[in-house]
Amino acid sequence: MKIKPEVFEFSSYQFNSRKRLTRFHYKIGFAGKKTLSFTETIILPQNLPLGKIPKGLLNNLLQNLHLILGISYYKLYCPPKIKLAKPISKEQAEFWNTIYKKGLGEFFYRNKINPKIRFPYQKRARTYSFELEQKNRCLVGIGGGKDSIVAAELLKKNGREITALVVETQKKSPIIDAVIKEIGVKKLAIRRMLDEKLFSEPAGAYSGHVPISAIYAFLGLFVAALYDYRHIAVGNEYSSNFGNVEYGGEIINHQWSKSSEFEKLFQDYTKKFITPSIVYFSALRPFYEIRVAEIFAKRCKKYFPYFSSCNWNFKITGKRPKSLWCGECPKCVFSFAVLSPFLSKSELLKIFRKNLFNEAGLLPVFRDLLGFGKLKPFDCVGTPEETRAALCLARKKIKKDLAIKTFFPKISAQSGSVSDGKNPKNLIQKVFRTQSSPTLPEEFKFLGIKNVLILGYGKEGRVTHEYLKKKYPHLKLGVADEKSCPGYLEKQKKYDLAIKTPGMPKKLVTIPYTTATNIFFSKLSAQGGSASGGKNPIIGVTGSKGKSTTASLIYTILKEAGIKTRLLGNIGNPMLEYLLKPHSQKETLVIELSSYQLEDIKFSPHIAVVTNLFPEHMNYHDGVKEYYEAKKNIINFQNKDDFFVYNPVCAKLANWAKTSAAKPISFIKNIPLKNSEIPLVGEHNKENIRAAITVAKILGISAGTIKTAIKKFRPLPHRLELVGEFRGIKFYDDAISTAPESTIAAIKSLPNIKTIFLGGEDRGYDFSRLEKTVKKYGIKNIVLFPNSGKRIFKSAESQRGLNIFKTSSMEEAVKFAYKNTPANAICLLSCASPSYSLWKNFEEKGEQFQHFVKKYT
Repeated sequence: MKIKPEVFEFSSYQFNSRKRLTRFHYKIGFAGKKTLSFTETIILPQNLPLGKIPKGLLNNLLQNLHLILGISYYKLYCPPKIKLAKPISKEQAEFWNTIYKKGLGEFFYRNKINPKIRFPYQKRARTYSFELEQKNRCLVGIGGGKDSIVAAELLKKNGREITALVVETQKKSPIIDAVIKEIGVKKLAIRRMLDEKLFSEPAGAYSGHVPISAIYAFLGLFVAALYDYRHIAVGNEYSSNFGNVEYGGEIINHQWSKSSEFEKLFQDYTKKFITPSIVYFSALRPFYEIRVAEIFAKRCKKYFPYFSSCNWNFKITGKRPKSLWCGECPKCVFSFAVLSPFLSKSELLKIFRKNLFNEAGLLPVFRDLLGFGKLKPFDCVGTPEETRAALCLARKKIKKDLAIKTFFPKISAQSGSVSDGKNPKNLIQKVFRTQSSPTLPEEFKFLGIKNVLILGYGKEGRVTHEYLKKKYPHLKLGVADEKSCPGYLEKQKKYDLAIKTPGMPKKLVTIPYTTATNIFFSKLSAQGGSASGGKNPIIGVTGSKGKSTTASLIYTILKEAGIKTRLLGNIGNPMLEYLLKPHSQKETLVIELSSYQLEDIKFSPHIAVVTNLFPEHMNYHDGVKEYYEAKKNIINFQNKDDFFVYNPVCAKLANWAKTSAAKPISFIKNIPLKNSEIPLVGEHNKENIRAAITVAKILGISAGTIKTAIKKFRPLPHRLELVGEFRGIKFYDDAISTAPESTIAAIKSLPNIKTIFLGGEDRGYDFSRLEKTVKKYGIKNIVLFPNSGKRIFKSAESQRGLNIFKTSSMEEAVKFAYKNTPANAICLLSCASPSYSLWKNFEEKGEQFQHFVKKYT
């Protein structure tokens, strides 16, 4: 009689903290046949510290462990219906559908099964994620092979406190224990006791591959939460992203649960549904496996007598071989090949006991590994390109061996560009190049990196160079700057990683990169600061205009309150400069953040302040949507313990507040000072003051201190700055205004403006509202600078009644102002356009204006 499975049930689980074990129960129901029951037991190490773990988080961890461990039992019969012990949401169900479908892809392919996996969900299922304060240390999954060894060694070199995480299934592994002893770290070992019925081959059951790395990821998360670790690091390479065969419209990948796709899914899922305080990642994600082999061969020679990647040594059942390498499986053959360029023949033979390149029986395995067979072997091996590259690099020392004689002519013919007829240079460059790795946390970006290119060498670039030299002396550093290096972007291909300067569009960066902003935030995060609000709490300020004034106001109030504080960021104080000098972890940091700095930031400040929003920097951000998305990053990584301080007048900011993960707080309405006591001109500056006072109140600063600080505050240069009164004319420098909205605010702030300087770099702004404002306020004398000046008042109708002077000379513009501005009136420099068409920046423009105003008094 044919067995007909009907339902797979995640029936229950029990956690016993005293005995340090959890039992997970499953059932498979059949039509006309007795139900099969299974129990899997997870046993934890001693001294289980449960005091700080919220009960809800413990339940989340156990529920998700129940779901992932069930995959080993579900696959026996693949019932069409799934029944859960506890409800999950639709989004969670979609995650589990993907994990089971893609994680069992090879199993379905081998058994010719067309899966219909549908985890049930409840529309109103309540989900929670829990914040923890974890120690900044890493659990590192150790499996006995070169990859986990390299991951551990790189983390140790990075100064990380690491602990080896081991999952012992039925038997302990002497290989893993020997490796951990050489690493020189303590071990946390989980015992995983699978149900014995799995090994008795139940009637009609399927057998095959399960996504073991996904199982270990959830077990690692469980242990990290219980034993106080912030990171779980594994040794999965870029090579694991590549599949083996297409089946049922899907790419089947033996290593799917080691891939970037799984890692991203797992990171997002755990952050949203379990805890954002623990991050699982691969320390080797930027590298092909051949580059990992190079690191291992050069830095890890002490492990040669102990390590093994041969799967025969890690079988759950049956006898394990006495030798470390069977010398027959794809894993052994690939490991031999990929290490061959970096080891002498004698070293290879000492490890593997024989020359696998000369084994005729292994030629079919080599054929498959090189991509000349039917498909890539279903094993944890690298890509055909890196196997080919390995043989090319090792060719001189193995040119007489059978494998090279058999396959090198074909490799050479199929490798594309061949520089000298023998060495496929492009192929080799490809597999040694670092790859973009979005799942790699910023604080680990330099793991395994050989060289770094600083893209842009202004003030921040120079500070970044100094910082890297001091903190990462092993790195080879290069500099590429548009002003001093023609074709500077071409230098990128010679480097592993770039540090992109603010103001350089990321579309110009062709290699993996990070930024000085992310380096800074990651270092503070590693110390327990940043968004935590603990050490070095950060107040970040952005907005289309007013961010410098607001940040300076906040800084002034904090100083007046006796709070140790620093003012950093876009205001002219590079953040990494702060880390180069001794500093207190109790200092509060006020940081001005531009859209350039925010567009690729991976962190948010504890208190995020947004002054206002209107279109700016359109040529850089490729549109207003992209610009607003960059600005929004200031709140995108906040949590419930953080604050979002926003201007309620701006509809977009009010909408952000509705979905903010932080506590949204709108600017206070009333300023506790008389107008005569306020040292800043204009309604927009009153908004800046309201923002600063709101932050001060969050920090518990008294009203008296706030008043005193504001009274003492002096306007920043080039921001409605009174240059002076000369020949009866008041000259105001508002060079900072580089958008129409900002200039309109300036016009509304000053009485009796009769002359205004407009124009500059053309970013395609709409000047129609500005034109109406100029006429409404009776401004008669207009200076227009190129290039945008030609689009302002361009029609005859709009020019009626105006005295327009077009020039590219600031000196001539000032002369025009002196000649045409009546006494007791104002001449305003507020150009409504960026400065770069004629000046280096807005500061240079403002300084020229002030120079010529004073020269012609």
